[in-house]
Amino acid sequence: MVRTGAHGTLKYGEESSFGGGATATRPFGLQQSINSLSFKNNQIALTQLNSIEVQSFAYGKNEGSGSVDFVLSSPWVFDAILGGVDTSGSSSDYSHIWDSDSANLTADNTGIKVPKSFDVEVGFDSKTSTDVVRHCKGSVFSSLNIKSSINETVTGSMDFLYGITDTVTTSIGSPIADGVAFPYTFAHARLQIPNSTAVESGTTNRNANLIAELQDFDISFTSNTELLYEQGSANAVGSFRKLFEMTGKFNASFIDKTQLQRVFDRTELATLTIQFTNGLTGTNEKTILLEFAGVSLSEHSLSIVPNEPVFEDLTFQMRNVKVTANNSVATVP
Repeated sequence: MVRTGAHGTLKYGEESSFGGGATATRPFGLQQSINSLSFKNNQIALTQLNSIEVQSFAYGKNEGSGSVDFVLSSPWVFDAILGGVDTSGSSSDYSHIWDSDSANLTADNTGIKVPKSFDVEVGFDSKTSTDVVRHCKGSVFSSLNIKSSINETVTGSMDFLYGITDTVTTSIGSPIADGVAFPYTFAHARLQIPNSTAVESGTTNRNANLIAELQDFDISFTSNTELLYEQGSANAVGSFRKLFEMTGKFNASFIDKTQLQRVFDRTELATLTIQFTNGLTGTNEKTILLEFAGVSLSEHSLSIVPNEPVFEDLTFQMRNVKVTANNSVATVP
């Protein structure tokens, strides 16, 4: 009888050196799943004269990829994209900060330029008495996408590449918790444009500069990370990053000409802020705050249909991001 995902596990850990493997210390989030986990050996078919058949095979580089979907519950996925982290606080009231500009952190944030690598562990309790556990070593994350829509959980997805094969082991581990385990939904999400300190400071004016009747938004971080190979080995030996790109879009009620005029004027906004919060403070606070700087609105569109609400769609691109997470976890797992 076929088995379901109830027999699978998924977790990952940061490697101390590329491809060296790691203990899996993190889940990606709640309701996580892995899709399109693939591996190819880049087989090369060889032919010869006086024959229509393949005569033999050669093999190229080891190359794999996968995609993970999850419900956003903790901020650790940003660590996989943004690198070093500054952590402060005490007594189960901690603040973790990542920044796309390494100069803004005291941490050794070379990870934003030279990507961190991870060991992604995928386990499955098969029908036979032998489990199947794969370690995707030398994994680098090439993208992170966060979406929030009315009446839905806030969802995330990440794409990764890996270039090192490892012996399939037969001892499946137990699922692990992320230390936060709070399922953010649309009701926990807020978007402000341009910048206001209302959300961060917790003042009574919490609606300042909020987008009116926001329906959904979608934020993408693309690291353009690639694997590096060299002569003498089929496995990847390292990785490198190209241009780090951040883009987004949102859909909201068409109230006035403000956003449309910004696209017309080709105006760069100072900041755009997105916050996911449980609304509590102190040791009970669970918050992820994304502060984008250098925001360029690139496209505006809408449709006007009889007897239907009129919404506007905006797309934009950002130059910098600072992510601040407050929770009770002392260190990134």
